[in-house]
Amino acid sequence: MLKLIIEDDEGRKTVVPFVRDEITIGRQEGNTIRLTERNVSRRHARLVRLNGHVVLEDLGSYNGTRINGERVAGQLPLKEGDLIQIGDYDLALQVEGAAATAAPTGAITAKVPASRRAEPDDEDDAPAPAASQDDDEEDEDGAEDGDEHDHTPPSAEMRRNATSIIRMDQMEADRPRKVERVPDDEQPRLLVLSPTEFKGQEYDCNRTELRIGRTSENDIALDHRSLSRTHAKIVREETGEWRVIDMQSANGMTVNGESYAQATLSHGDVIEMGHVKLRFVGPGTLAEDIAAQSRSGSKKMLVTAVVAFLSIAAGAAIFVVKGEEWFGPPQPPPVVTDNQPPPTNPPDTAPPQQPETVVATPETPPDTKTPEAPKPPAVTRDDFYAALKDGNLQNAAAVLKGLRETAKGPASAKALDGLENDLKRETAADKGLTDTETALNQGNDAEAIRVFAKVSKDTVFASRYSDLGARVDEAKKKAAEEPPPEAPVAAAETDATREKFKVINQQAYDLATARKYDEALKVAQQCPAIAASNPDCALLLGYLYAKVKDFKKSEENYERFLTLAPPDHPRRTRVIDILKVNKAEGAGSPQDKPSAQKTSQ
Repeated sequence: MLKLIIEDDEGRKTVVPFVRDEITIGRQEGNTIRLTERNVSRRHARLVRLNGHVVLEDLGSYNGTRINGERVAGQLPLKEGDLIQIGDYDLALQVEGAAATAAPTGAITAKVPASRRAEPDDEDDAPAPAASQDDDEEDEDGAEDGDEHDHTPPSAEMRRNATSIIRMDQMEADRPRKVERVPDDEQPRLLVLSPTEFKGQEYDCNRTELRIGRTSENDIALDHRSLSRTHAKIVREETGEWRVIDMQSANGMTVNGESYAQATLSHGDVIEMGHVKLRFVGPGTLAEDIAAQSRSGSKKMLVTAVVAFLSIAAGAAIFVVKGEEWFGPPQPPPVVTDNQPPPTNPPDTAPPQQPETVVATPETPPDTKTPEAPKPPAVTRDDFYAALKDGNLQNAAAVLKGLRETAKGPASAKALDGLENDLKRETAADKGLTDTETALNQGNDAEAIRVFAKVSKDTVFASRYSDLGARVDEAKKKAAEEPPPEAPVAAAETDATREKFKVINQQAYDLATARKYDEALKVAQQCPAIAASNPDCALLLGYLYAKVKDFKKSEENYERFLTLAPPDHPRRTRVIDILKVNKAEGAGSPQDKPSAQKTSQ
């Protein structure tokens, strides 16, 4: 892969991967590479891939573009090692891995002479802001970060004349990536080497994008003054390689001592951000290192045991040799001869009395304390994810509790909050799948469809989700095939009901004719209990509510009348007109004439 190495007039270098077919270079925002010095035109030059070659084209800049000291006119192909000069910046192409580490430095160490600094071009005659947007953002960081920079802040004059370091392609840094969980056996780790207060802390790279910074909203939060709020991010590309990208931090970033805007990571690489150093540990390598140490320890124990045995044997030999000196020569054993006198019969004597047997009471053994049970081994985040992956939510909750008891510092607590969110999500998914299965077994297909729609597709209960999903799809097909239930037919009014409504209607009509609208309304309010499905009941109430200025209830009853009345009802058209006028006039007084006459039955 090609890399573009950029050096400013203060010797600071930035490496940008050449991953696009076209890279534009200039001072204004929107360029792929933005060079902020004033002797760089807004759109200065571009690099284009053509037929396997990289071509440099000057875009009509005021101060021009040079290759190896010669000014470019039109397009000119580049080869590795060519020195490109744009304003106060030196650029060079390099094939990654094709040269030694020091090669890119030697290719672009030529410093720009002072005479090369040209006056601003004509297009910049208008007053320019004191600082670019990037400078404004860094000023805000400086105001809030306190001691984030270790060097003495430059004066205002120095800041105006200073050359801004080039940051990598903003689109590459902020390019949205699909954040996914990384399988356990493919997760690398970040091990903190310094400063002392964070040394030894480990962070799993368990997602394809992790942000590192000083504040708590980052995935890896290290509250150190030399870090920016969001300093860098670790990403996993689709190819499987891991990359660290500087997020336009104030103090920058180095990998293995070299300054980079972004860099591909390998096992053992040391990332330095401000005063914070992290070691990138590849997947599985930490466990292998521990196993190797264990094997080495076993060998050491074996050697120690052999040395101890030889020491004991040597001591025994010395004891045997020196024993003669300490205790004198050994005495010969006594000689037994045969010239002993013949044995004589012993006199008859009574057998000796046997001494009384004394049974000694055994001594009471000293009190011994029951040995304490060995402490259970410390749990890890790998144990949590293993339990979660197996669908054992109770074990996962127990492991999470153990991790919280041993957590140290706010960064660890924040990481555990992420684990708790994973546990809550899977708990909700488990409950949703259980409720879905219960509803399906009870024949409540509508409830099953509703509950299943809320379950996440990414749950660890993949087999249950797939099986229940098939059953829910069958329920949906069944629901689509079944005709909708017919609306219940209102029970026919009995003759007695119609007679009661006629009496109420007549009484209300007589009171309304006498302009006693309140009394008429009280009488009419009895009709819903007698003939709720009678459209003339709703019509009467709509008219009387309008008379007592309760326009909201008037409109409600008029709309109910339209629902109940047949299409050929003589008052239907009039009620529709009233509702249209009322809606057009807003809160004005509704018309109230549809029931001025006694409703016919």
